[in-house]
Amino acid sequence: MTNIIRPNFGGRTREAEPFDAAAPYEECQPLRVYGTEAGHLVSLIQDTRGPEGRCLKDVIGAASKNTIEAVAVMPASDEGRDDADMTAMAVLRALEIVEQDSASGST
Repeated sequence: MTNIIRPNFGGRTREAEPFDAAAPYEECQPLRVYGTEAGHLVSLIQDTRGPEGRCLKDVIGAASKNTIEAVAVMPASDEGRDDADMTAMAVLRALEIVEQDSASGST
C-alpha cells in the first residue's frame, strides 16, 4: 500500500524541506489549502520529485515560515485524492485539539 502515513514520526533527522515556489509547475503543483490551526498551514501538493514519482502529498508547515514537510503520501489518483482529503482533515482536527488544549492550559 502506498497511501499510508509513514510510521517514522520523530525518527527523522533532517529539517523540513523548503518549499520552492519557483520550482517548475509540473514538479510541485499546489492543489488545495485546507486551513490553518495552531499556527500551522495544512495543504495538498502534487509532487513528481520524490522517489515515489507523481504523487499527492499532504504537507504541513508553520504559517509564518516558508517550509513544509510531508505527513502523508498518496498515489495521484481519484482514490488517492479522497484519502488525502480525509487525512488532511484529520491533521487539521488534531491541530485544533492541540490549540484548544494549549489555550486552556491543559497538559
